[in-house]
Amino acid sequence: MSKKTDKPRLFLVANRLKPEAEPLFHELRNWLTGRAEIVGAALDAELDELAHVGEVDFVIVLGGDGSILHAGRALGNRQVPLVGVNLGKLGYLADFDPDEFRATFDAITCDCDSISERMMFRVRLRAAGQAEYEDIALNDCVLRVGEPYRTLSLALELNGAPLCKLHGDGVIVATPTGSTAHNMSCGGPLVEPDVDAMILTPRCPHSFTHRPIVLAGSSTLTITLIGDQQPAAAVMDGQSIRRLQKGDSVEISRHEARFQLVRHPDRQPWETLITKLKWGLDIR
Repeated sequence: MSKKTDKPRLFLVANRLKPEAEPLFHELRNWLTGRAEIVGAALDAELDELAHVGEVDFVIVLGGDGSILHAGRALGNRQVPLVGVNLGKLGYLADFDPDEFRATFDAITCDCDSISERMMFRVRLRAAGQAEYEDIALNDCVLRVGEPYRTLSLALELNGAPLCKLHGDGVIVATPTGSTAHNMSCGGPLVEPDVDAMILTPRCPHSFTHRPIVLAGSSTLTITLIGDQQPAAAVMDGQSIRRLQKGDSVEISRHEARFQLVRHPDRQPWETLITKLKWGLDIR
């Protein structure tokens, strides 16, 4: 299905921490003049104004994968397609270099087939005697041990029923988009990004019986810290950190909004996995 627009409405953001970001930001802003309506621009790592911007068709992000996650998190419930122009190292989510962005601009802004819609999480943290805290996660929610770095003891419930108790360094709950991030480094499975699924991967469990598992995307997973004197933290997308204490719980479920990422129209869905992560290559 295609969507024709004479002048797409864009919000242009850049990560100022990248040395090449500022000159490219001004260069692309000039290049886009006449081709698009720029409704907002932010040359800063802080993107809070994205949550309050008016009608916009695309957000153009100059940076790396962290910048894309930051922009997606800033959009909150008002997700719009993100176009990542890679200025980072790997750039797994940022599918375009500056030249490719210019060459494919008309195609990606006129064709909905280039937009990959992905599941993201609603994360609710509950602590006794305190107000509930809510966040979103595009990649993952990680429960990890804090100082003095002793083993965590966690009780897991799936859809309100006891699932298991887990002892180790914590647990990763990843979206399919996040399956190639922290989840993969801890031995979790790779899942096609358009699939609705919840990936549960223990971090250094103290039992061979605790293996990674893929759950239905409609699942609600509740994780409660049950051990004594075990400071821990819940980390969303590596960017938002909340400290946990005994009795605190984290509830993870599918968010009603969908993370929207624009993919390169001339690449196959698994091509990035092969070229950037070398998946399936014969190394003999």
